Amino acid sequence: MENERLKKLEEKVKKLELIQNLTILLNKIEEFQEFFELLLDRCIELTGADAGSIMFKSKESDELEFLSYRGFSKEKIEKTKIKIGEGITGTVFKEGVPRIVNDVGLNPFYVPLSEDIKSEVVVPISIENKIVGVLSLDSKKNNFFTEDDLEFLITITNLASLILSKRDLNFRLERKIKLKDLLIELITSLEKTFELENIFDFIMKKLSENFGIIRGMLVTFENKELNVLSVLRAFNISEAERQRGIYKIGEGIIGKVAKFGLPISIKNIHKEKEFLNRMQIRRDKNIPVSFIAVPIKIEGIVVGVFAVEKRFEDEQTLKEDEEILIILSNFVGGKIKNISNLIKEKENLVEENIQLKHELSKNYCFKNIIGKNKKMIEIYKLIESIADSMASVLILGESGTGKELIARAIHYASSRRDGPFVSINCASIPETLLESELFGYKKGAFTGAINDKKGKFLLASGGTLFLDEIGDMPLYLQAKILRALQEKEIEPIGSETKIKIDIRLISATNKPIDLWVKEGKFREDLYYRINVIEIKLPPLKERKDDIPLLVKHFIQKYSEINKRNVKRISEEALLMLTNYEWPGNVRELENVIERAVLLCTGDTIDVRDLPTYLQPKEEIPELYISKWIEKVINNPSMERKVYDFIIGNIEKEVISKALLKFNRNQLQTSDFLGINRNTLRSKIEKHGL
Repeated sequence: MENERLKKLEEKVKKLELIQNLTILLNKIEEFQEFFELLLDRCIELTGADAGSIMFKSKESDELEFLSYRGFSKEKIEKTKIKIGEGITGTVFKEGVPRIVNDVGLNPFYVPLSEDIKSEVVVPISIENKIVGVLSLDSKKNNFFTEDDLEFLITITNLASLILSKRDLNFRLERKIKLKDLLIELITSLEKTFELENIFDFIMKKLSENFGIIRGMLVTFENKELNVLSVLRAFNISEAERQRGIYKIGEGIIGKVAKFGLPISIKNIHKEKEFLNRMQIRRDKNIPVSFIAVPIKIEGIVVGVFAVEKRFEDEQTLKEDEEILIILSNFVGGKIKNISNLIKEKENLVEENIQLKHELSKNYCFKNIIGKNKKMIEIYKLIESIADSMASVLILGESGTGKELIARAIHYASSRRDGPFVSINCASIPETLLESELFGYKKGAFTGAINDKKGKFLLASGGTLFLDEIGDMPLYLQAKILRALQEKEIEPIGSETKIKIDIRLISATNKPIDLWVKEGKFREDLYYRINVIEIKLPPLKERKDDIPLLVKHFIQKYSEINKRNVKRISEEALLMLTNYEWPGNVRELENVIERAVLLCTGDTIDVRDLPTYLQPKEEIPELYISKWIEKVINNPSMERKVYDFIIGNIEKEVISKALLKFNRNQLQTSDFLGINRNTLRSKIEKHGL
């Protein structure tokens, strides 16, 4: 018995050594095909299998393709087609569960590759937690494979997956570094270049060297016919082919990009009906060629199309290439504007690229808004259906429910996403200044107007204007806003010239605006103009099932911001949060979690880290505050920061609750607190309230 146990142990040690040696060998191999050839050979050798294969999902269909095989005829392999979910290998790929089949003759789903195969073992291959293929070993004997073999193969494929995932990550990082270097090189090398052809040639040369681009074209509008585009400049395309590249607006991929102003990427031009091949370029139809076309815009207006071809790799790379081209098209758009005006400076180009990268890094997708509540899901569906329209939207909801977040989600889900999103809180600006903030003014229009100033309407042109707390707007301004919306033009204060605007209006209020219309406090005609689509956000007390998700999100957010190691919240503390009614809604919850993260001394937020008004009724507030102060004073890391920390947190708590009490009305809040309104405003900004 002891000898048998030692023998098994020796076999395991031997297998571990073999796995270690195989891992070292695999790490040294760079070529993808060779990597899996070696993997398959060693798995067959170490298990004693008679045959085997490695299959990966086809890029063009839902079939599995043979990447490598041993022990089967080439003719049989070429004739065999296995779809995902079909046969043993297809099922393992679909379900991700390894399988041993001791007698393939008894399995009706087995797809035979050889008549003498009796048993089979199949394990999935994953990269970045996504199944990409399967490893299959076959034997001419029944009941040949054991659970130890299966465990061994799972270990081997997991190690291979880790190696491939690491390589894929390195590849993605290298691409980002290349892109960053390319942007820097473009800015520095093309700073004083004002010939569009030279700019395009330089960009295409770098794309070919760094990203494998095969062909490229710069398509612009014809001078005489504004609904016709032609290829102005081409890369790796003959002059005869270039001259055949003429497209009408809306025609083919190029025409659609020019018409709608949105990028289009296709995986394989040989299978895309919309791809016209107007230039009649000859290509090998056995090689999948992807095509990416993005609009070139100046101040939101499409002036051309930038398009490239390259061999299709995978969908993620195609998406990344599209993002690269969008950045470059914006760069080209900026250079075109420079050329036409001859006044653009390097600082403007740098600022444009920085702003572009900054906007791309933001993720305002509504699908990333925290919340799975039924009412919120209905709102997401509504946003998705109305985002890409010109309809005005009115967002209703209590203070702190996330009205501006919804407004931004609508903007960034629309075709205006590349335009500006301009926000203004109508309640936070005095009536005497609100008109000039909205419509702007000309130099000398009034005392202190020493320069022209653009208003929010003009700044938002080509994008979205968000009027928060529109219910607080005075009636005389409501009339001027209605006129601007109807006529699509504004007249700055002190100007006799009207300026055309192109905006999508989104408004929000926490007031009962429909009742105010009946009472004459809000113009009925303006109400119907802004309320084409109405979105009513539920207060947090009506979506308490979202509180755990929100809490988790805010803990992660403020732990990262404040470099704390807080990772979770105790069940007792979470129960306390879900039992509270949250008059300040999500904003109040966020403030509570931010405070708790700062006060938490471990990795878990507990009841003692929550504000006093959330504590059980028997808790004495004065005693709690005293204990909290004592804890802060005794914290060594708070040395030389104790006073500012304690006073700052108490001040923030007092102002936060006072703002909630008076529905964020700053005048009433400052009177209640006994402080100057300007002092209150500065403290609100200081504490991020």
